[in-house]
Amino acid sequence: MSILFSTRWLIATLSSSLLLTACGGGHSNNVSREQMNTMVGSVLGGVAGHQFGKGEGRIAMTVLGTVLGGYIGGQLGRDMNRYDHQKVSGALESVPNNQKVTWNNPTTQSAYVFTPVNTYEGNVNGQRSQCRDYVLDARDKNTGQPMKIQGRSCRNAQGQWVSVN
Repeated sequence: MSILFSTRWLIATLSSSLLLTACGGGHSNNVSREQMNTMVGSVLGGVAGHQFGKGEGRIAMTVLGTVLGGYIGGQLGRDMNRYDHQKVSGALESVPNNQKVTWNNPTTQSAYVFTPVNTYEGNVNGQRSQCRDYVLDARDKNTGQPMKIQGRSCRNAQGQWVSVN
């Protein structure tokens, strides 16, 4: 009974976060891109974790996915904008494994190196899907500090690449 209650509570919390994120409106309501991506990353990570967990471990995987998704989303939200996401999607679409794609964002002045490293058939929400693991190296525009993110993206039902970390 307590597991059922905990699962329902967790699903309600994640759903509420997604709803609040969608209503946030970005910068016009003083929500930064980093905060917005942290919220979205947490929700998506929680959903992905929930899909991979089994039995009582499902709750732990959901929590772990929420934390990791929020961290990754926040890191990417610091500097990545639509221009960068288009570059990543294009690389996922057409670049062979282990080939680097580099670009400098003219708006944020941040530098990126994106490398798809593995392509395979995966299972996302019970559906067979093309997936790719990748490494994203970014250099923070303000501090010059490097950041390395290893991730995974899969095609959703609409054929778009979405992060499943």
